[in-house]
Amino acid sequence: MSGVTDAMTPDAAPPSMRTTHAPREYPQALRGPWHRWWRPLLGVGVIAAGTVLLFGAMLVYALVVVVAQSLGVQLPDPSSVTDAWFASPAGLLVTNLGLALGIPLALVATWAQAKRAGLVSSVAGRVRWRLLLGGLGVALLLLVPLTLGSDLLLTQLGLPADDGSGAGSGADESGWWPLTPASDWLALAVVILLTTPLQAAGEEYFFRGWLSQWIGSWLRWRWLAVVVPAVVTGLLFALAHGTQNPWLFADRLVFGLIASLLAWRTGGLECAVALHVANNLLAFGLAIAYDTLEDSLLITEVAPVDGAVSIGVTVVTAAALLWWARRRRPALVVTDPVVTDSVVMDPAGMGPAAMNPAVMDPAVTDSPVMNPAAAGPAEGETA
Repeated sequence: MSGVTDAMTPDAAPPSMRTTHAPREYPQALRGPWHRWWRPLLGVGVIAAGTVLLFGAMLVYALVVVVAQSLGVQLPDPSSVTDAWFASPAGLLVTNLGLALGIPLALVATWAQAKRAGLVSSVAGRVRWRLLLGGLGVALLLLVPLTLGSDLLLTQLGLPADDGSGAGSGADESGWWPLTPASDWLALAVVILLTTPLQAAGEEYFFRGWLSQWIGSWLRWRWLAVVVPAVVTGLLFALAHGTQNPWLFADRLVFGLIASLLAWRTGGLECAVALHVANNLLAFGLAIAYDTLEDSLLITEVAPVDGAVSIGVTVVTAAALLWWARRRRPALVVTDPVVTDSVVMDPAGMGPAAMNPAVMDPAVTDSPVMNPAAAGPAEGETA
């Protein structure tokens, strides 16, 4: 009876209860009950370690090339890489796969900070594939006609319509553009179809995913956590593309801001990734159709009218994509499990039974809802 006596005494600790934090939107998903001031630094450590490993691998390869050349063995020399190489199938493959590393880096950094890597994908803790694939279809259905139609309209009006992809330049008397595909267009098409979605997702997972949530985890106020990460990541995303004139910079900045808006208002990266993938597939597809891939990759300026039209097309497509996604009622907030520890007296009166956690949020975790009212008879009992 000692267990019962101890449980009944005034000094005995009452059954404990852990309550949830307030539901959090995507930008603040990492600001959960586990959050401490030092935890975001763990994510930075992962990103830094990944960067060091990447540059270390490049350095090791450079040393291998030097040694191989001294032995009379020829290997691709990184110092001899030209701009044209990046527009080749091999160059595009290496570039896309390198940018795709943003996905595992973001996942590991999020796990290091919050022990729940899936939160970088969405508030549901996973990729919502129907939202991603359906959103990609919606984005393509809008981007293709809007982009080609706007370029054709600008050409008919006698305005510049050269956004670096080749579409809109070199129009014939009919106002349309005769195809001049690259000689290696088939190999390029295979690389683009297989790796461009990974490249676009890698950029979104890093900028709109981990980096946005990392910034948001430091901010207590909701609107600051929405606005500040969007602006900072949008600026960094645009700057990461290198030298560019103001109109091209504005185009990329607006794209970054819109991607952040989609992530916030849909509770995850799926629609932002879908928009980015559709945009890049179309841009690369037009570039290989007109043999302008090198120019497209190295573009540094666009005309004001092209920048404005591109921004308009992105805004219209994103608005339709957001409307479509919101009709699917995706989860917009992440909530933490409410775990109650209840003391259950065993039938023999020998003391409290084992502590029984009850997970109350099946939308975020995969555990079943514990509903005593709906529970059937225990094993070995009769109803």
